[in-house]
Amino acid sequence: MKKLLITLLAAIFASGVVSAQSFPDIPANHWALEAVDDISALGIVIGFPDGTFRGNEAFTRYQAALVVSRMLDVVDDNMAAAQAMTDEDIAALRAAVEELASGLDAQGVRLSAAESAIAGLSDDVMGNTARIDELEAALADIDPSVDPAVLRDLQNQIASQRVAIDTAQATADEALARANAAHSAAEANASDVAALNELLQMLGDRVDTLEARPTASGDVDLSGVEGDIANIREFVVLLRRDQVALRDAVSALEASDEQQSADIADLQARVAQLEDNPLGITGTIELDYFVGRGGRYTFDIDRAFGFGMGAQITRSPFSTGDLLDSDDEVVTPSEERADIDFGSSFDASLTLELGAGSTFDGSGSPRGLNDFEAVATFSFGAHTDSGNTFYSMELEEFTTTFSPIGDGLLTFTYGESVTGNFTPYTLNHEDVGFVANMTAPEFLDFLDPAVHVAYLTDAVTDGYVVTGGRLTVSPLDLVTLGGSYVRSGENTGDHDDWADNNVAGNVWGVDLSAGIGPVSLAAEYASASYDEGGPNAFVGNALFAELGADFDVLGGIEFGANYRDIDEGYGTFFMDAGDFPYAADQSGFGANVGLGLFIFQVDGYFDQYAWKSDPDNTSTMAFGVDLSAELFRAFSVAGYFHQVSVDGATAADNSATERDDEYDSAFGVGLYHDGEADNALVPNLNLEFEFDRMYDATDAAYSTQRIFAGADYSLDVSIVTITPYANFEQNTFATPANNSTEIAAGTGIATRPLDIFFQPSLEAAVNYRQGSYGDSAYSGNALQYAVGLNLGEFLFPYSSLSARYSSFSGTNVNQASPSSAFQNNGDQQSAVQGYEVEWNYYDLMFAYGVYANDPDTAVDGDESTAQAFSVSYSVTF
Repeated sequence: MKKLLITLLAAIFASGVVSAQSFPDIPANHWALEAVDDISALGIVIGFPDGTFRGNEAFTRYQAALVVSRMLDVVDDNMAAAQAMTDEDIAALRAAVEELASGLDAQGVRLSAAESAIAGLSDDVMGNTARIDELEAALADIDPSVDPAVLRDLQNQIASQRVAIDTAQATADEALARANAAHSAAEANASDVAALNELLQMLGDRVDTLEARPTASGDVDLSGVEGDIANIREFVVLLRRDQVALRDAVSALEASDEQQSADIADLQARVAQLEDNPLGITGTIELDYFVGRGGRYTFDIDRAFGFGMGAQITRSPFSTGDLLDSDDEVVTPSEERADIDFGSSFDASLTLELGAGSTFDGSGSPRGLNDFEAVATFSFGAHTDSGNTFYSMELEEFTTTFSPIGDGLLTFTYGESVTGNFTPYTLNHEDVGFVANMTAPEFLDFLDPAVHVAYLTDAVTDGYVVTGGRLTVSPLDLVTLGGSYVRSGENTGDHDDWADNNVAGNVWGVDLSAGIGPVSLAAEYASASYDEGGPNAFVGNALFAELGADFDVLGGIEFGANYRDIDEGYGTFFMDAGDFPYAADQSGFGANVGLGLFIFQVDGYFDQYAWKSDPDNTSTMAFGVDLSAELFRAFSVAGYFHQVSVDGATAADNSATERDDEYDSAFGVGLYHDGEADNALVPNLNLEFEFDRMYDATDAAYSTQRIFAGADYSLDVSIVTITPYANFEQNTFATPANNSTEIAAGTGIATRPLDIFFQPSLEAAVNYRQGSYGDSAYSGNALQYAVGLNLGEFLFPYSSLSARYSSFSGTNVNQASPSSAFQNNGDQQSAVQGYEVEWNYYDLMFAYGVYANDPDTAVDGDESTAQAFSVSYSVTF
């Protein structure tokens, strides 16, 4: 290879000196014809005796020696002109070759690193294969009494893991082969560079020798040497192009190496999870034992610990927490609820989730399992009969849902918690049954049709059956058109005459949605009829249309508008009225707009509707605008004006019309500082000032006034964090007896755990509140403080101990009920205080508390005490 390269370079170096001649066996359009003619004209290559060139035959060392010798003779003959230019040109060529060789060396280092990484990947694959083999061996030793279906599931999982390992191994082998090919190419290029260096050295030596010889004449015609050097440079450029291609190949190989590493890491995680929990079983265990004794009144423990105030410490383990509604909204805060229920109780529950979040590819069988979730809830209880106590444990609930069953055009969801969701006003219900979804083959992609079928029944009683179907098409992905039909039957389990007592319902509807750039449109019309109490006893319709736009200009422009007309009573047991976009029994339209402009954000709304079932056709109209601006250094300002009117008369709010939206009549301004912002003027300092005027129907004016000012701060001093706060609020009403003024202040204190024996830390809170009510008719005050000592590692690891003391006292406080509001009770003073100890070990908790309550400190004999003891165990696995 080296001799061949030297010969070809010599031929290129001497090309273009004399006119060319052609060989009969070289095609006229051959890419090397000109070069062959040039070296033939120079006498370097003269061809074979039969006059042919034979360009595809091997090149022997003897032929190479002859060609190089002739080439050197040509150089000797043209030495005089070479003396003026050869030194500079050859030096430049030599530098280019050295740069090329250096680049190839770097490519070789990268190839070696890639080969090492691939070898490591192969080792990881082999290790995972061994782990799978061990898992299969363990599977063979499993007790034969285990459910065969469980074993088949486990075998399918192992088979899928082995397929993934085989795929990874094949990919690694392919990457190694690519690395070997690239390495061979790098070695070939390195050999070429070495040969080129050898040729340059020979030429340099030859020039040095000729420079020392005296020339026969002063003028020698070497005009072709410049072209020869240009040809050599062109050859070096070609070699560099090959180097770039080699570098790209190495980069692609390294990218493949990274992907292989990610695939192997994912495979290792899946194998580890399979080894630890082959059935994917997760769940929770909760055990609670409680005993409460003594006490004449209910004890509000959270109030004593500072909850509902500006500062608080750790919540008591005997707290009942906030009372929430179905939407997880707070109905009654914890500080206004009784915390200790007198008596004793023991509750236990076990929840199991089988295969939650697990996915199986079904590679072992075309009917392989895809995905499922299952939940089992067990309860443990005790009851007394004839003086004997009996304990029982039962399976309260077991639910499971499989999804999806199938793949491609048709899939099913089947189980005990299946959601049939067509549109809000046709079908939106969850129960036992199945849902099927079918998509279109490829030749119908321009329409993108889809079919959805649902069949749902009542899991507990034989109350109802719901069946429905839906068809959608999306021509060219510009608009989606849908049609739905749902039929229901209630009381279908009647044994005497189900047809006579059956309550049948029918709903059909059409809908559309479209989007063009920033503009969107959605609309639905549905009609429902129910046969309860006689044929077609109810017929109702639901119609709405929505238009929206979102333009990314200025600071953003958003616009929305709607029209709706929903009949009274619309919605049945197969519709969730809580998910209706617009509540039943209203007809109206509305619009909203949002505009961002520099530092300002402006939002406005308008809504007008009528209560359809109202014989007086009461009409409600509401509008408003909200403005906010980010000023400087985390300061912001906000203002608003809202107004709602009923039949043309301004109202305080729209609660009388029983609509979902909470409209009001008010205006106000506010100034704020966000201490958590990166550009805060004073970090960790939050400021708030608000002024509001609300409409008061009593004097038909915006006469109700609220002023609020508050500040809180967080300060770290060594290991101590201090969080002081202060608030002021004044409310003025048209009726002076309702006026109130309150101030509140306090602070929280907490230390970080010390890195010493027991890892101790402290926490404390103090709150003071004072108010004047009923136009100074009476005043109230309250003082709360609490302190706690926490030992993060008590005696041994995973053991912690906490001791807390709390106290609450006040004047004109409703102490006899859970409410902590002030009231005029003749300046009566009351107090509650107590201490508690809590020990946690892993997920096991023991707690004991003693509390004292005095509803009127001026009266003897009304005091009461209470004790509480609790053991709970809660763990998630």
